[in-house]
Amino acid sequence: MKKPNVIEFEVTLREQGTTTSKNLRDSEQVPAVIYGPGVKENLNISLPEIGIEKLLSVEEKEFVLIKLDGKEYRCLIYDVDYHPVTDRPIHLDLYATKPEKPVVITVPVRLEGTAPGITEGGRLYQPLREIQIKALPDKIPAEFVVNIGKLDIGNSLKVRRIKSKDLEILTSPERTIVVIRPPKGITVAITEAEEGEEGEEEGEKAEAGKEAEAES
Repeated sequence: MKKPNVIEFEVTLREQGTTTSKNLRDSEQVPAVIYGPGVKENLNISLPEIGIEKLLSVEEKEFVLIKLDGKEYRCLIYDVDYHPVTDRPIHLDLYATKPEKPVVITVPVRLEGTAPGITEGGRLYQPLREIQIKALPDKIPAEFVVNIGKLDIGNSLKVRRIKSKDLEILTSPERTIVVIRPPKGITVAITEAEEGEEGEEEGEKAEAGKEAEAES
């Protein structure tokens, strides 16, 4: 399992207020608040906009390590507000984790491999790009990797094929992650990947088989 990267920021507390927030944004700083079990009370800080944009450009899950007054807070990005016109980040919510307290969070799904069904004219459709999990902070994966290297036209792969003893998957096991649809104008039965074809890392790499089961 690939662990999330940890991005560090050294910050100071900021004053609250509309004028202060505007001045921060004018100086390319993004107002942010830290809350959660890892802090005694909410902490108001600011982060460099360029650093935030780099964070948000990465699809993998990442931790934000905030260094403040000699203390460190291991955080996850919980929410981001964007400017309605420029789409610049204007406010950030950071959730401070605690090692012994589980976190409910979504983790991105990345497809790897080339499906035979695609080379035969099929169309890849990925209706699910994130999976919600509950896990201790040090058990959160950076991503789930799904190998589609054996998917033929009409094959699909569902959430129930992803397994890990280190976390609880909260997304319904019946949700479809990926399916290879037939070319337009052709109808085929949708079949689910065969059990027992998981890849490495306790099922976090899942390969596809051909056991027939109609897609729900």
